[in-house]
Amino acid sequence: MADEIKKSVCVWCKAECGVLVHVNDGHLVKAEEDPEWLAKVRPATRGCARLRAAKEWFYHPERVNFPLKRLGERGESKWQRISWEQALDEIADKLKKIKAEHGAEAIAGTQGTTYKSEMELRARFFTGMGCPMNQSGAANVCFFPRTTVANAIVGMFPHFSIKPVTKCIVLLGAEPLVSRPATSHKMHEALSNGAKLIVIDPRKTTSASKADVWLQLRPNTDCALLMGMINVIIAEELYDKEFVEKWCHGFQELKQRAEEYSPEKVEEITEVPAEKIREAARVYVTSRPGCFVEGMGVEELTSNAETFHARWILAALAGNIDIEGGEELTGQHPTILSYPEIEPYVRPSDEQKNKQLGSDRFKLLSWQGQQLIGENLRRVWKRPPLQFLISHGPALARTILSSKPYPIRAVISNGSNPMVTNPNIKMIYKALKSLDLYVVVDMWMTPSAELADYVLPCASWMERPLLWDFSGYDRYMKAGEAALPASIPGEYDHKGDYDFWREIAIRMGDGALWPWKSLEEYYDARMKPTGYTHNEYVHKVRCEIKDFKESHYKKYEQVGFATTTGKVEFYSTIFEKLGYDPLPRFCESAETRISSPELAKEYPLTLITGGRVREYFHSDFRQIESVRKLHPYPLAQIHPDTAEKLGVGEGDWVWVETARGKVVQKATLFGGMKPDIIHTEHGWWLPELPGEEPWLHGVWEVNINVVLDDEPDVCDPLTGAFPLRTALCKVYPVKGYAPRWTGQK
Repeated sequence: MADEIKKSVCVWCKAECGVLVHVNDGHLVKAEEDPEWLAKVRPATRGCARLRAAKEWFYHPERVNFPLKRLGERGESKWQRISWEQALDEIADKLKKIKAEHGAEAIAGTQGTTYKSEMELRARFFTGMGCPMNQSGAANVCFFPRTTVANAIVGMFPHFSIKPVTKCIVLLGAEPLVSRPATSHKMHEALSNGAKLIVIDPRKTTSASKADVWLQLRPNTDCALLMGMINVIIAEELYDKEFVEKWCHGFQELKQRAEEYSPEKVEEITEVPAEKIREAARVYVTSRPGCFVEGMGVEELTSNAETFHARWILAALAGNIDIEGGEELTGQHPTILSYPEIEPYVRPSDEQKNKQLGSDRFKLLSWQGQQLIGENLRRVWKRPPLQFLISHGPALARTILSSKPYPIRAVISNGSNPMVTNPNIKMIYKALKSLDLYVVVDMWMTPSAELADYVLPCASWMERPLLWDFSGYDRYMKAGEAALPASIPGEYDHKGDYDFWREIAIRMGDGALWPWKSLEEYYDARMKPTGYTHNEYVHKVRCEIKDFKESHYKKYEQVGFATTTGKVEFYSTIFEKLGYDPLPRFCESAETRISSPELAKEYPLTLITGGRVREYFHSDFRQIESVRKLHPYPLAQIHPDTAEKLGVGEGDWVWVETARGKVVQKATLFGGMKPDIIHTEHGWWLPELPGEEPWLHGVWEVNINVVLDDEPDVCDPLTGAFPLRTALCKVYPVKGYAPRWTGQK
């Protein structure tokens, strides 16, 4: 049989590239970049190691291919293969029993990145069941903080609106060359046209080495740095006076607050020279239009909300809001229906909403905070807004263990690996082991899956259709068809998460909320206003970017901003109403040499974590040999001067230790950061080590999150984000260490 060529969209990273999947008799032959797509969208992802390994990934012998039920005790890695019908029946029966005994709030979930699951489907399942949306996971420190603060301050989040006409780009804790190839391509175009580049980062990334201004700040002092830039712009009267006067709320209050952050004072806090701060402020405000690209480098800080607030103040002072090449407030795609517009859709009762974990303390997470923001968005944009219905991640494990404020007895992890990606793994481990029911829907036997009662094989992007509009924050839409069957008798039996959620809901009596028999039918419903079915769109349009016409910019002149005052809120009325400081203020992290001088005597170095590497995507691909050989070991970057003092050489194995424990890493010398900083990578585990305890695929040995804290007192007070970028540590050689792992089975 001749090869079929299917048009799909790869979501193994945030480039979301169009690919051609070659199929023969239902089997994968190869996957390759689509030349037509590259010519149209042009993300800089040619030669992707992950895509080259598509066949190796899909048919890997360690992939979970059939539903598994635990035998023996949790962590023994003893499994029985069962049918989907048996798995779904048993899980639904257990969930019904838990709900009857403890209430719907006793059922919670953890969620991963969007390439494994669609968040609106989780929301439909949990809210339909009456749960208060006790969902935690990646969104706590990725995308939720930046979008929610933007919604509160300017009334919409712009999805990195770099254009060829952009004259200044500020990378705020982001390195698009590694984490966002499509954004990187847009940045390259703008820089080629003469745009200025400002990079705010403790490390000399590739982008920082090319920057016009690199601000090498002390970790987690970003808010102070931005407030210093605000001070300069106001003091030197460089701001857009007309825009500020007409369209900004709270300028006098901001001016008074900014006076506390002179460049000299900020230099003391950030260790960035005062003249560098002045230079950055002047370059940014005089190079219009300009825009920011922020990333998880800020979202994983304990002051992310304050930092994002200051970032938006800078954008408004420069007059960069909703202009071409600036911070373009695009809004949702004009024709596709957002998931809140799809009926039937239900919300929990007010009583249940008040039970959402962390909502009493981290109020931007809460239904109350989201409602305040949502009312403004709906008034201006005339459509139900996308809102993140998530709970405070660190509260979940604590509630499971304490049963306070109520019991949580079941957790469903959907494309999520909390034993690897969350801090304080020791507590997570205890919590997962104590549950009455733990279900993992994934593609691999991760350390988290090894602790489950049921492990269910999730379909990959090659086995399901895709529709992606960046969660309703952009005017583009991408669509791909299912290239491969999700099930081939005798070979594998996968299900997409739509089918999983729907079939469990039907068994629990909530089937009326799932009238569409398949994910493609659901997409057809969302696409009805376009005049296309999903399949028609894939083959006739596939990728659509709704560019603005000139008349679409400065929409605020007709409708105002989607905020309480109708203006950009320097002084946030929503923050004030929720009981927070309405203006940005720098606060020292709980664990630094400044705030914890006694602890710093034993742990004199600052540990920053979370850096991504191009070969991997979050915690995935470490089991793929062709990819793993490109980056086989977890690396700890150490300054050469520090390494010499510690007796550490390139490639030596070292312990990285905090007050909470230690893990082993391989040292690599890096002079692009200050000598008192250590940097380690995100997402490490060792699939080649045994799954049973005590190994759990090496998670205790190499995962940096073992040594990180997530106590509520150290989290961001508005968003609840937990600290992955600042901790005090020490580093020393591992004597006589030889790794038991090689990257191969």
